[in-house]
Amino acid sequence: MKLKRIAALLLSATVAAGALAGCGGSGSGSTQSSKTEDTSTGTEDAGTEDTAGTETADAGEESADTGEAVSEGGTVEFWNDKMANMEQSYLDAIFGEVKNVSGYTIDMVPYPDTASYQTAMQQTIRDEKAPGLFTWWSGPQLQTLVENGLVEDLTPVWDNYIYNEGVSQGVADAFTFDGKVYAAPWSVLYNVVFYNKTVFDQYGLKEPETFDEFLQLCETLKSNGVTPIALKSDSWAGFIWFQALLAAKDVELYKGVCDGSIKYTDERIVEVMEIWKDMLDKDYFSLPIDWSDVRAAFSNGEVAMMLEPHVEFTGMRNDYGMTEGEDIDSFVVPAMDGGKRTIFFEAAPLCVASNSAQKEDALKVLESWYKPEVQNAFHAQSGYTNTSKVDVDSPAVQKILDETADADNYQLVLRFYESTPDKLRDFVLDELMKFQLKNSSVEEMLSTIQAEADATFGN
Repeated sequence: MKLKRIAALLLSATVAAGALAGCGGSGSGSTQSSKTEDTSTGTEDAGTEDTAGTETADAGEESADTGEAVSEGGTVEFWNDKMANMEQSYLDAIFGEVKNVSGYTIDMVPYPDTASYQTAMQQTIRDEKAPGLFTWWSGPQLQTLVENGLVEDLTPVWDNYIYNEGVSQGVADAFTFDGKVYAAPWSVLYNVVFYNKTVFDQYGLKEPETFDEFLQLCETLKSNGVTPIALKSDSWAGFIWFQALLAAKDVELYKGVCDGSIKYTDERIVEVMEIWKDMLDKDYFSLPIDWSDVRAAFSNGEVAMMLEPHVEFTGMRNDYGMTEGEDIDSFVVPAMDGGKRTIFFEAAPLCVASNSAQKEDALKVLESWYKPEVQNAFHAQSGYTNTSKVDVDSPAVQKILDETADADNYQLVLRFYESTPDKLRDFVLDELMKFQLKNSSVEEMLSTIQAEADATFGN
């Protein structure tokens, strides 16, 4: 085991970034890398100490559920590129609880960058030396592993264990191919509209119940000299309001452009983009600005709203002293027809390697992974909330978790970044950014994108 960890470190130190594309693609869609803002989830300032090969401290041999002795289950390797900078105490707390509940020790092998990680997985995943557990990327990159028979069908684990612990069907759908679920969530981020509650209170505004009310509160804010909504200048972020407005009109429109079954030039898409253009023309959105400037402007009330992952509550509290429920709160964009609201999410898949000698043990570990004890420890150390049963000390975060569990009024949908082919996605992002900068018209943008979509989907 020690030699394997040393080899992993040598590989990660010697492989140049981007040297190989890996099994599932370029890695540009990494959920927890540059495509997600720094949201102060407990990992940013954790230092760079060597945590490779960390084995958890003995967390006790009794089940937190029953108090009965848990038999020693052995060791399961867990490879990832998400936790290289986490403090040792965080790791001990998380994986110690895994051992306490499941009986298994987690032997973590973290990689400091995506390129070295994907290269290591490419070299190992087809044989028995593959790790029992590893993180990957959702969407087409996960699908590539599925189509090559490299990841285990986790449907029985979901049916018998994971759903029961409060993980949403919508999250399972993001990992489902041909009716089978091939991953579980390592982390889930729910995207909601944050609003500066002090500003809302100042102008007598409340969370909108309808889309018309949403537009009206934008107008009220603008007429009082407050920019309603912040836009980020990050080149990848152009899809955020594109997906939100499409789903507000009809989530099937969104799904259709993602899989090529609906053209970007469809008249219903044009209608939505005209609504967006009108909002841009009325200056309901800021010009795209740097992320740090977005957060500062939001905290001081220059802009009133921003659409971001739910862990931004932690970031705004830690960095700007904003208290959830008092200074900052959230809502989900209302549907234009009054139907279900759509919560977009991003999720990092946790997979079991089909060829791994540790496969059966890894499946046993997953049976306990979403128990409240484990997920409470994970939430306490990382800020992520993967199940609706996690104990949180923030009513604002609890409200979001309740919404994700309310299937009658909300639906969970995987975000655009992971839902459409990589090459087309990157092309669309460039065109959407031009549109937000008012450098192209609705017709020009959609026609240009559709030409690329035709090439991608073979229309």
